[in-house]
Amino acid sequence: MFTANMAREWVKESSKKIEGNKDQLTNLDQALGDGDHGLNMTRGLKAAVEQLDEDTDEPGQVLKGVGKSLLSKVGGASGPLYGTFFMKAGNHLEGSKVEFSELASGLRIGVDGMKKRGKTERDEKTMIDLLEPVIEVMEERGNDVTPDHLMERANKSLDMVMEYEAKKGRAAYYKEKSKGKQDAGAQSSYYIIQALAEVIKKEG
Repeated sequence: MFTANMAREWVKESSKKIEGNKDQLTNLDQALGDGDHGLNMTRGLKAAVEQLDEDTDEPGQVLKGVGKSLLSKVGGASGPLYGTFFMKAGNHLEGSKVEFSELASGLRIGVDGMKKRGKTERDEKTMIDLLEPVIEVMEERGNDVTPDHLMERANKSLDMVMEYEAKKGRAAYYKEKSKGKQDAGAQSSYYIIQALAEVIKKEG
């Protein structure tokens, strides 16, 4: 079961991982983007932690609040995308205890919202290329999904993203030269999935 406490721990752990890897995210974004991804994501997730709903017993409510924080605090393209992801997922989740299969459905709705907002599809070297394959394994495994399943798919996807040619945002200007470089958004998504896997391992 995915609980409100697990949702809160997910956000706190994500914030720690993003802040701990802020310089890496900044360097990746300087290579293909405008260099502010590390700072923006650190600021946004810190705000999300500070504004966490500590009273609700509904994980959906927690994630909706996180989405609102990210929308208001993260600059660039990342804020609206991650904000949409968490808000849409949160809107789908009802009740105090959510099955992992239902969490997968919520995250699917979240990533579909990101794709619509960013006008992005798979294989365009974005965070979608990390998040969607992980959600697929969650859908495939349902309530039997394990942290190892998540990380195995996340690791494989992160390697694949590096070899794609960028098709979106500032990175698209680099065309063929973007191959062999990692996308900052895919990397930050990796840390968010890693945080989720750790929370499931600890509390699931």
